[in-house]
Amino acid sequence: MGTLLGHLSQFASFGTQGEVLCTQGLAYLLQEYPEVQAAFAANVAALTGVKIGDSLTWRAEAYQEPDGGRPDLEACTNDNGKIPKLKIEAKLGACLYPAQLTSYVNDLQSRSPESAFLILVPCRRTQEATNTVREVFGLSGPGPWRPADCPNVAVAVVSWDDLLAELGRIESARFRGELEQFDAMYKVLSGGFIQPLAGPEELAEWRERENDFKNLVEQVTRRLTKHHNVLPMGVEPPEQVPEGLKPKGYIRRYVCQPSQETESCFSIGVRDPFQGKKSPIWLRFNRSTGDFRGIHDRLNASHLEPRLVLSSGHVWIPLDVPLGVDATQMVNALVEQAEEILRVAYPSN
Repeated sequence: MGTLLGHLSQFASFGTQGEVLCTQGLAYLLQEYPEVQAAFAANVAALTGVKIGDSLTWRAEAYQEPDGGRPDLEACTNDNGKIPKLKIEAKLGACLYPAQLTSYVNDLQSRSPESAFLILVPCRRTQEATNTVREVFGLSGPGPWRPADCPNVAVAVVSWDDLLAELGRIESARFRGELEQFDAMYKVLSGGFIQPLAGPEELAEWRERENDFKNLVEQVTRRLTKHHNVLPMGVEPPEQVPEGLKPKGYIRRYVCQPSQETESCFSIGVRDPFQGKKSPIWLRFNRSTGDFRGIHDRLNASHLEPRLVLSSGHVWIPLDVPLGVDATQMVNALVEQAEEILRVAYPSN
């Protein structure tokens, strides 16, 4: 019998495909440990009312006919029919796509007389996922739900954090050791663990801790997204590259504001600081966004004017990352700074 980390080593880089590793890790634990299957099945039954059974075959990214979909995790009966009893769409930071959700629910409805579909996300994303499910299937309430067109399928949003806490109740010395490794990996890959910054030198050397800064951007932008679905992270080419360093660009996410006249967006991301500045985290108003001239003029006439940097026609403002505090305090401080800027940029919101 192998080990969890030995199993995961064949798949991908820990830094680039966190969702794959977490999904494959969960599939491994469910397939290798009967007690985990039993506990998970009991948890699904308590949550959704669907009894999936505790003798199933678990497959990650199994091919789904006829549309070619690949749910992150699927559990099927072990008989010749291989009836799907459960599908899971597992996310860390990636977006939830409506087409995926409807594809997996429709497949369960057509192939199984009673089944469940779980959307598995970090706890900070449960409300976002709930809103997406309700919008996609025309539902209301906190869930679990039974979509009108797919009454055989119970749909629920579950957090990785709650799932891992439930699995932590299992009394098995060998499994607990692997679960601790899995839990630690999940916290790092999901952005749940961000090491405090000891001093200003760590800001200057942000490239060595790029994932921590990207996780800060990920969490801050999700906190600021109130009226729209969260947009994906993107990367723009660098405007300037410090001597001796490879180009990194601006790793950012847009957040859009509702408007009766025109949609206006801003971005928050990590990049090499402009000359004379220290923070690698920046809020930007792109010159092409709605009401850019008004935003520019309001910021320029405010107490924020000394912090503004104008480059390539865009307005940039650094967000100061606090030192010597934990991840929650860092995120809270960055959100507060961003909200201060937004109150000036969008006074009517």
